[in-house]
Amino acid sequence: MLKLIRRQLSNICGLLNEYHQWPLLLNNSALINRSLSTKAAGPSEQVQLKPSFHLVTAFSGFSKDWLNTNQQATVNQQKFIIGDDSWFVANQKYADVLGVADGVGGWREMGVDPSKFSSNLMKQCKRFVDQENVLFAQTENISERTPLEILMQSYNCLIESKDQGLIGSSTACIIVFNRESKILYSANLGDSGFVVIRNNKIVFRSQEQYHYFNAPFQLALLPSMNNEENLFSDKPQSADVRSFQLVEGDLIVLATDGLWDNLSESHLLLKTSNIRDFYVEDMQQAAKNIASFATELSQDPNYMSPFAISARKNGINFKGKYFHYFSTMKKIKIKVTILFFKGGKPDDITVLLARVSKS
Repeated sequence: MLKLIRRQLSNICGLLNEYHQWPLLLNNSALINRSLSTKAAGPSEQVQLKPSFHLVTAFSGFSKDWLNTNQQATVNQQKFIIGDDSWFVANQKYADVLGVADGVGGWREMGVDPSKFSSNLMKQCKRFVDQENVLFAQTENISERTPLEILMQSYNCLIESKDQGLIGSSTACIIVFNRESKILYSANLGDSGFVVIRNNKIVFRSQEQYHYFNAPFQLALLPSMNNEENLFSDKPQSADVRSFQLVEGDLIVLATDGLWDNLSESHLLLKTSNIRDFYVEDMQQAAKNIASFATELSQDPNYMSPFAISARKNGINFKGKYFHYFSTMKKIKIKVTILFFKGGKPDDITVLLARVSKS
């Protein structure tokens, strides 16, 4: 009886969300987004139509500022920003679209707010999806090129805006779920990314892109300066484009590098395996558990994080509490020394957790 009541409440929440262009933002930085068709099909239509699917999406995240101040995480609920990270969720009749971007922190050394570029990029991506009727008019139009097209058009809009105050760079990962074919299309530029989990096993993982260690591929709007040629500015066409067939019940974890640098695959599977039901509240709690656990590990000086393992593979050594790394935004390898914990990597962490479900 209790499960029946919970299921009915979940359905009501899903229907309410249909009346909002943006998903409902909940406390503890979690959201749920569920898009359902409001048109009732006739008896003949119910027989002929194939089952339609959608992504139930929950969100959570923490800013690295929280690590330094031990105060509430820096989350701009209106602009969907977490520290230097940004993200969006958008829906069309035949598709669910999710994206994350991580502003490159090295710009702060030049007095530039790294979150400005990443948030404007994600804002443009959402606007493009919301307004692009032709691309999403038919399910056949949604293809492997769709997420790349979203990224290209959105980046071009930023260039054409000629906003002199918009300077910076960011990684970006866009995924598009075709509700009819259940194929997931992706375009990933840099070191954000996603995994697909099926039966508590990772069956697909996006490919990270680096110029060299800790210098990911990145879209950029560069200032007019003498050494501009020494700054990274990759093209959207350089993104790694993939497609993968999903099935009902598959989980997608889309996140910025703050998650992947601190959370191993085994730790991630441990957290997702604890999801007992997939109602609204369960997905919200799971997203929060994943983000908070990664945040805890980022502060653990004895934890051999994925980032630390990668550093060792690249011949970079830890020296006490100080870590030597190369600039994340410059083509010339300029060695920088910063205070750094031995194990985890303090960073902004943004997590979108989605499940393939029947509408």
